[in-house]
Amino acid sequence: MNAVTLSPLDAVPPVSGKNRYAMSWARVLHAYLTEIRMELTSAMRVPAFVIPIVLLPAPLYFLFGVIVAGASPDAKAHPEIANWLFTGFATMAVLGPALFGVGCSIAIERDQGLLRLKRAMPSPSGAYLIAKIVMAMIFATVAAGSVAVAAALGGKITLSAAQLVAIVAVLVAASPACAAIGLFIGTRFSGTATPGLTNLVYFPAIYLSGLFFPLPKALQRWSVIWPTQHMDRLALAVAHFKAPGMLDPRLSVVVLMAVTLVFGGLALRRLARVG
Repeated sequence: MNAVTLSPLDAVPPVSGKNRYAMSWARVLHAYLTEIRMELTSAMRVPAFVIPIVLLPAPLYFLFGVIVAGASPDAKAHPEIANWLFTGFATMAVLGPALFGVGCSIAIERDQGLLRLKRAMPSPSGAYLIAKIVMAMIFATVAAGSVAVAAALGGKITLSAAQLVAIVAVLVAASPACAAIGLFIGTRFSGTATPGLTNLVYFPAIYLSGLFFPLPKALQRWSVIWPTQHMDRLALAVAHFKAPGMLDPRLSVVVLMAVTLVFGGLALRRLARVG
């Protein structure tokens, strides 16, 4: 008679009423934290991501939002313009990590077959995507926070420290809407095509949403399609900035939630079907 080989799991007595292979809450939390740490480490090892996307917004704001704009007669006559420029550059600082940090990395890792490897590993199914979103939010905090520091040190803003912190927090909390768009692009296109396609979203989202200059009337009606405008409007609401035609912040919250659900849902459906 042939001997029967037992696996180590067969020697474990079953636990009634529970899945005997289920991970404890401590192990699940450790798995998520490990995935986040690895995502942060991987991103920080890519200078092409850290330097232009995370470190560049603050110098750009100081050059154009403080030095160039500060010399304008309109800025001297209307001090609230400095607050408006700050929220615009802070929104731009959050957009970069959310779009490129999630979309481009997923597209490259899909091409390399890493997602298939992740499915075979004994880790929580959502840890991979959540780690990428958390990584993007952390880098967005650093980027927007550096713009806030530059505004506090050199800008002509009239905002308190508490308002600066609140604006950064609101923008980072709204960044998953942009991350969902990046996720959608990264799950649909290859690693070589995704950066170019992401730029086709990044630059119009900056310049066609009215972050830095008033738009012509022909473009104003279309600016609401960009999530960056709704993020900027939430930041302006925290800054108590009022202008004719500004959207209700509650409407902006609904739009950002809808963008997150629609693009995130389509991306997850694509990953589940194709990988």
